[in-house]
Amino acid sequence: MTLAETATKALSEVGGDLIDPPILIEAKVPLELSGEAVRSRICTFVDQNGREWALRPDLTLVVAQAEVDARETDPAGETIRRYSGPVFRLPSKPGEPVEYDQVGLEKFGAPRSVEEDVWLFNTLTDASRACGAENGQARFGDLSIFPAFVDALNVSDDIASGLKRAFRQAGGVRAYLNGQNQSGLSSRLSGMPREDIAAFVDDIFAMTNVRPVGERGSDAIVDRLFERAKSAAGAALSDDQVGMLDRLLALDVVLSDAPGALIAIAKDASLNGLENKLDRFRQRAEKLNSKASSGFTSGARFATRFGRRFTYYDGFVFEVGAENQDSDVAQPFLAGGRYDSLLADLSGGAVDQTALGGILIPHRLPAQTGASA
Repeated sequence: MTLAETATKALSEVGGDLIDPPILIEAKVPLELSGEAVRSRICTFVDQNGREWALRPDLTLVVAQAEVDARETDPAGETIRRYSGPVFRLPSKPGEPVEYDQVGLEKFGAPRSVEEDVWLFNTLTDASRACGAENGQARFGDLSIFPAFVDALNVSDDIASGLKRAFRQAGGVRAYLNGQNQSGLSSRLSGMPREDIAAFVDDIFAMTNVRPVGERGSDAIVDRLFERAKSAAGAALSDDQVGMLDRLLALDVVLSDAPGALIAIAKDASLNGLENKLDRFRQRAEKLNSKASSGFTSGARFATRFGRRFTYYDGFVFEVGAENQDSDVAQPFLAGGRYDSLLADLSGGAVDQTALGGILIPHRLPAQTGASA
């Protein structure tokens, strides 16, 4: 039995349906969710009608799309969808394959609770253990923490939205705070009405004789520039607020120390309204340390900035790699988390259900498993 088959069998114990989602996906879906930055990693082509397609870059996205379709005709309660199959990504590092298998599950409509988060992590580590991988180095994040601290600052909506967007890019918050807002062009367009930005974009296309590829038209470009231009003035934050954000982004500690560290940052900055968020964070950290397999949580770390590259995740996130592997070159064999807003984003608000899930990557499992991927 291959590792993929072993992992699939292990995950079957949680129930749910084993599905076979499509390999092709409209390219606009990952591009609109994550921006043009992901284009360099996905395999795309344009058909004879000018419609742009991509080979699925992961299975979570296509499973979520299938769930939207299913719930539009049958708004079921809680569902589990399991899967196993190839995904396609252009390598970011030498030696990585373009095509490789993912095995995983997604859970929709379940309570938004600490127990569900811990269940997901334990379910995937149990599958890893079934494949012979008993240990790993876990990293945790929570992509709702930084936005919650920003909201507690009580700054203007433009600045808050600018900070939240900047957080998703490495170095983005510092660039925003320095007034760069990730793009010199955004600063130059600051204060322009949307109509003037649209005219500017049309002029650029006319001068260069270049048009958008596939279905991403000029309106999408104008909208993105307009939103960035609206929040180009990052200098309105006080020195104390900037210092708090720097301290928050620098946080990288052992998981058991993370709740106290976050509470201290909020207290020192006299921030209100974070009590429930931080209490839930504390409960999750304690349960992960006490209930999850010690072989995966021993020495686990939390970093505020961890997980930003998981473009559609919006809460609890994690990954597990081989022990003692440099985090800069680590290739996780487990990854997952919570993405409660994705179904609503994909359906234009027609389907709004909680969602969490994760994947196991067989060919990355530690070598001691002794089976073929």
